[in-house]
Amino acid sequence: MRFSSKTFKNRRRRNKKGHSQGQPPAGRQERGKRISEWVVASVLSLAASVPAEEAKLLNDLQAYFATYDEANKGDAETRQKLVESMLANEVFDPAEVHGWLHQLDLWAPIKPGRYGSKLAVGYGHERPLTIRVPKDYTPTKAWPVLYAFHPSGGTGPSYIGRVESLLGPRVEQYLIVAPTNYRQTILDAPPPFTPEHPVILQDFRKTFHVDADRTYVIGYSTGGYTSWTLAALHADELGGAVPMASAYSFPADVEGLWEAITVNFAHLPILHIWGDRDSLTVPGFEMRDHNVGTISSLNKRFSPIVQKLKLDHVIDARINGAGHGGLRVPKDDLHRVLTNERPHYPKKVEKLFRHIHQARAYWLEGHEWVGDHWGEPGRRIKAQRGESFAQAAARVVMPLMGKLKGEVDGQTLRVQRQNIGEMTVWIGDGMIDFDKPVRLEVDGRKVFEGLVKRDLAVCLAEAARTRDFDRLRWAGLRVAADGRTQPVTAKTEFPPLIRVP
Repeated sequence: MRFSSKTFKNRRRRNKKGHSQGQPPAGRQERGKRISEWVVASVLSLAASVPAEEAKLLNDLQAYFATYDEANKGDAETRQKLVESMLANEVFDPAEVHGWLHQLDLWAPIKPGRYGSKLAVGYGHERPLTIRVPKDYTPTKAWPVLYAFHPSGGTGPSYIGRVESLLGPRVEQYLIVAPTNYRQTILDAPPPFTPEHPVILQDFRKTFHVDADRTYVIGYSTGGYTSWTLAALHADELGGAVPMASAYSFPADVEGLWEAITVNFAHLPILHIWGDRDSLTVPGFEMRDHNVGTISSLNKRFSPIVQKLKLDHVIDARINGAGHGGLRVPKDDLHRVLTNERPHYPKKVEKLFRHIHQARAYWLEGHEWVGDHWGEPGRRIKAQRGESFAQAAARVVMPLMGKLKGEVDGQTLRVQRQNIGEMTVWIGDGMIDFDKPVRLEVDGRKVFEGLVKRDLAVCLAEAARTRDFDRLRWAGLRVAADGRTQPVTAKTEFPPLIRVP
């Protein structure tokens, strides 16, 4: 995350622990140079407050993450030696790793205020970001995050002001990041298909000490559509969603798509705030010239689906008499959603998606797209005799959607996939008994059976890749397109988020 030149001042002030306050290092080389200083400072500080063996383990963890810094990069052998040192430490306990990770000195102190940043999100695109740091921010604890989306014609800075008004004093409990001119707003957004949202969230975790279980999306109008989109396509990154003054953001003229997509947010609380007189029109499939209704009429169609499918986690906050503006926000419901914590390994997960960077569903992760793709140019939808456009659209696009579906049944993991080849099945605490054999079935065929052990090297490599220190992954099974399966190791490679063909 590259901050603007005006961003941070008084860089070299020192706090009581000896850490520099003010701006994070301006360049990668400077940060790399300071990594070793932080390790030493951490050890000296910890030695006075924790037992020597625990301080040594924390020192090893700090050194482990320092090897991933571009200017101070270590090799696999160095990381493995550090892992072995941690495992040999008499105080090592897998249950404590989460807490130890959050004690590390990986984030530079940053003064409260607003800051500007730009981030490359793929295909040559950059997103301007506005970041609000709360008044009591300290990198010594994990903070919840609001990912906020402005309405059409707005900006990140202006929408942060609206969020401040909406939350009142509670705004100081959150870090806020607000992009300007974001593009991936709906499922059928036009190209280029940048993975901007996961890129922004992952990069944000590298700069700020984030509670990954408490990341929330909130937005108004176009920002509300975007909040709906993230709720469905990136639910496993979120603790809750608050779309306002918008409709359910999936094409209403693709028969069956609305109901099919609801499985994506089966574990995510959503506060859907809308006015029953909102007359703004909503375009049809792939932004075609025809409209499929107004925001209020589409929401009146969606509300019965919420009730029929018993989506109790979706709070349908219909504001009678309200149009597109002036929505009254139910504060108790808002607070409840914005304090929810993300589940780590639900027993049942299912997800429909359009692009490979969306192929993540809690403990399932797709790496390779196979078969036809919705985004291929020249694809036309032509209704056959007796067929409506909505039926024709469903016939064409539904088979082009990617799909991941998984179920944990005792020691058996069952997975189904559509248009996805190589993938990883992750295994974490609460999913299985690590002392008993595990059976993995993919697409109705057994592809693995045997013991799967907790592997600290895998856990730390994945934490370093994602910067998610809350949903720890202790093991994984890499499944090829033809079903061949092998355990994930610390040396297993993963495709980058940004992949430009």
